[in-house]
Amino acid sequence: MLDFLHALVAAQPVYHATRTWTHRTVQALLLAEGRWFTPTGLPSQITPLPEGKCFANAVLTERTHPGLLYAEGFAMPASVPVPVAHAWCVTPDGHVVDPTWTDFAGVAYIGLPIADTRLRPDPLRPNGVLERPETLHPLLRDGVPPGTAASIGRPCPPKESAP
Repeated sequence: MLDFLHALVAAQPVYHATRTWTHRTVQALLLAEGRWFTPTGLPSQITPLPEGKCFANAVLTERTHPGLLYAEGFAMPASVPVPVAHAWCVTPDGHVVDPTWTDFAGVAYIGLPIADTRLRPDPLRPNGVLERPETLHPLLRDGVPPGTAASIGRPCPPKESAP
């Protein structure tokens, strides 16, 4: 997954309007400030929710299960060879709780564990924090402010040491 994200960043042209931004793309943001999470099976107390609604599913799961935290970024399902935009929950020790992908669990997850509840997507909207211009652009322009993301999961390795 890291090679794929690095390739997307390298292929992205530099636009004049974003030349001074901290991160030019969501992929660059996640490679610099995202965290890796450990895939696990869905705990028995978590109800599987409909596919295609991962942002709402993750928000609703976080709300109904104290101790879980909303995370958003890219995940790679076992059946698809490329990362896709996705949302899930994480436990305090960095394990994935994915209420959406129950039939074809993800094998890799990289994202931001979003501690700032003001950034949660609206469960009635079809897109997430890293897709909406009003929430994504400040993160790209200025980086992730302190207190926005939790220190859960493992930091991304630098490109030269990535597996």
